[in-house]
Amino acid sequence: MMEAVISLKIPQNWMSEIPERHPVTIKVIDRVPYSDKGVKDLVEIAGPQDIMDEVLNDIRKNPTVSKIETTRTERGKLIGAVTTSRCDICRILTDSDVFLISAETRDNGKVEWTLVLSDKAVLKGIFDHLKNKSVEAELVKLTKIDDKEGLTERQDKITKVAFERGYFDYPKRISLRELARMFDVSPSTLSEILRKGQRKIVLDYFKKQRQTI
Repeated sequence: MMEAVISLKIPQNWMSEIPERHPVTIKVIDRVPYSDKGVKDLVEIAGPQDIMDEVLNDIRKNPTVSKIETTRTERGKLIGAVTTSRCDICRILTDSDVFLISAETRDNGKVEWTLVLSDKAVLKGIFDHLKNKSVEAELVKLTKIDDKEGLTERQDKITKVAFERGYFDYPKRISLRELARMFDVSPSTLSEILRKGQRKIVLDYFKKQRQTI
């Protein structure tokens, strides 16, 4: 099992275009296939509140975006479901044997994918697909994951409580800050614990898959 971080710029994609026009960051929380060639993303958009209406208008104007639904959170961010009718690059992930842990915008319109995958052959397949689509991509980091990276009892408890309280629901029934207060940790510390929790769940899933083959 491996965790790979890939940096790329997706042409004619709203996630690459919007941060070049506005000082915002966009993070994909979840992604599912839509129709034959599109995806539906659950995203978090953070930036100055006085430009959010303009940001949403520009997203709607993107020719590949067919629908957008948003709600403002108590943290001053936007949570939204963005449906893209066609995105061959996005479908690489939903059609491959990988799990998307996160996708977040960086500088110069680039997007950084964090993936959990079974082996290097899967990673090679993703890069071959990107090359065929004339997309330049860079492997930022590749880390091996093993059973030694299991959760502590406290981390396991926090992840379970987050699930039970609706942190992973859409829309969220509890915020990261509220959970952090419950466990007397900083939001950044809690975010890292939840990321490890998600990665451990994915690791367990792959192990069970191998055992059934």
